[in-house]
Amino acid sequence: MKTRLSCASAILAVIAATTLFLPGHFRTVHGATDYMVLTVKDFESGISYRAVQSHAPIGLLTNPCSQADNFVPTIDWNDGTGEHKPDTNAATKMFYSKVPVIQNGDYLFWDDTHVAADPGPQIVVTKLVVHCLGDPPGDRTFLTRNFVNIYARIPLNQAEFTKKGEAVDTVKGHDTVDLTLTLNAPAPASGTWVKLETTPAGVLNSLPPYFRIPARQTQAVIPDIEVRKPAANATVIVTAATVGRPQQTQQLTILP
Repeated sequence: MKTRLSCASAILAVIAATTLFLPGHFRTVHGATDYMVLTVKDFESGISYRAVQSHAPIGLLTNPCSQADNFVPTIDWNDGTGEHKPDTNAATKMFYSKVPVIQNGDYLFWDDTHVAADPGPQIVVTKLVVHCLGDPPGDRTFLTRNFVNIYARIPLNQAEFTKKGEAVDTVKGHDTVDLTLTLNAPAPASGTWVKLETTPAGVLNSLPPYFRIPARQTQAVIPDIEVRKPAANATVIVTAATVGRPQQTQQLTILP
């Protein structure tokens, strides 16, 4: 009896090992089948995520195969544009120099063209179509309904050059100055992105084109912005905008 049990255990062990290492079989990566999910759930209406985030990823992809010879992610924002392929960092490699495959693992994805529409809750559908190398013909499709929130942008109330919390109108070249931005109301969960433009351009070093005021904050400070040294007295103004009327700082005089 013990001999039969030992033989049965050995057979099961061989089957388990074979299943694990055959390239066509799924590995258990996640308990659920959410192989393509949004990791960013809060978006700001009317602004491109790419414009403000400098290509920050918005989601996570998981290849459940050891090697996938078909791996097609798509996203549908439920805004009437239909589904399309986002950018990913999943790289194709050759399997035994014959078949292009995607290796098992987690990958990131982006959707730089998307601009969130009207504010409110939305359901965004992500879909991964995959076929494991060595499996019988026929793709597997995994759908995930992602619940996201779109928030209205908050108008800007004031933009001001400051130093140690106080307004300033004169600074020396190569010195630093802060830029204080104030909203009309607290920023939503997405934060509020403020577009910044300098007139004339190139006077301030390290001023970003967009700056995010964090969630639930009405004010934020961009600290220690270096001022370039002019040959003679010069002036600079920063225009800051979200929605509605843009706000300009006071004119800052820069001394040589």
